[in-house]
Amino acid sequence: MKLFAQIGHGLGDKVITGLSEGLIDGAIFSPKDLQRDTMASRIREIRLDYPDAEILIDPQFYVSLFSNSPTINIGKIADWNCFRTFRKSELELSQTVDRVLEGYFEEVSALEVTGVISPNIYISQSFDSREAVIAKNFIRQAKRIYDKTNGDRPLFASLIICREALQDRREFEEFINDITLLDNPPDGFYLIIASRSPEAVSDIYHTDVVANWMMLNLSLSVNGFQVINGYSDILTPFLGAAGGIAGATGWWSNLRMFSIDRFFPSTGGRLPIVRYLSKSLLNRITFSEKEAISRFVPRVINQFPHDADYNPEPERQKEVLQSWEALKSLNEEIVAEDITESLTNCVQSVIDAEQTYNEIASFGIMLDQKSQDNHILPLSEGLRQFKERADL
Repeated sequence: MKLFAQIGHGLGDKVITGLSEGLIDGAIFSPKDLQRDTMASRIREIRLDYPDAEILIDPQFYVSLFSNSPTINIGKIADWNCFRTFRKSELELSQTVDRVLEGYFEEVSALEVTGVISPNIYISQSFDSREAVIAKNFIRQAKRIYDKTNGDRPLFASLIICREALQDRREFEEFINDITLLDNPPDGFYLIIASRSPEAVSDIYHTDVVANWMMLNLSLSVNGFQVINGYSDILTPFLGAAGGIAGATGWWSNLRMFSIDRFFPSTGGRLPIVRYLSKSLLNRITFSEKEAISRFVPRVINQFPHDADYNPEPERQKEVLQSWEALKSLNEEIVAEDITESLTNCVQSVIDAEQTYNEIASFGIMLDQKSQDNHILPLSEGLRQFKERADL
């Protein structure tokens, strides 16, 4: 299971450091946060120094249906000629979809990416909607248009789905059947599951969402598609166990969990607290919690090189390096060649996390809300539901 940097504002040297230390396998760039020329030069730099790194661009075309809002911040996306505000009625026309795809493929062909992610819209309600019909049209036509541009790099059709859509099992299965029976399919999918806000952790750590996100990876992979999961963060190894080839996470909360809200002004002005990703908890805890817990439950410490950055509290740009280091190790420990073995490892990691939380509680240590064990039950139940539905 590969791990990619989900790139947003504040790029700095974090990606270069992650690649040089072997913590990540590549990066997914965001047009919102970098001017097109700047992005091209940064990609060129990475490809020169790290020729094996996989470099992709998320087109972020999904904001096109929202970009007429007076409060939206689309950043540098408008630098791309193929981008403008669309109405759903326009995108229901095949010729409009063709023009969008042709324009984007022409622009991205000049960049040194290793694969191409095709544009698509955001399914913000359900699979039984106009948005889902438009999204399927983008997927159906992507490969045909891409071939006309003589594209020779792998093509990943983007699929951006709200977490609510995943909770209707019948509609979900019908949609999956439609996109796995294409006449001219892409090489793979770039899959994003969206929450209502970057802070709504319970949106993603929900039994149905965990199970169906894993089912998407399994269904697509058994039909021969490569699946890259955007904004997957700590769920990355679980999605790898279900057949995904890669996951991604970045340095801010809105680069760890996707929400369309990241394109609108934030209501808070304070930077988030620096946290430590503990493998044994499958969660992040604050620096002060790490110090308090480790005296009584030493296994919350991963025992990796970037642990040293947390003594004293680390510089903010070091936080993501520690996250990538922990996730890389979780991928290696959980994801095996055999899916049954991988799922056994997933279940055991959740059991271990629950036991570690119980031990912390036995010492009377109180954790803040984000550090607590609210993710454990949805993970456990999501795994159980996935195994039943996949007959594993």
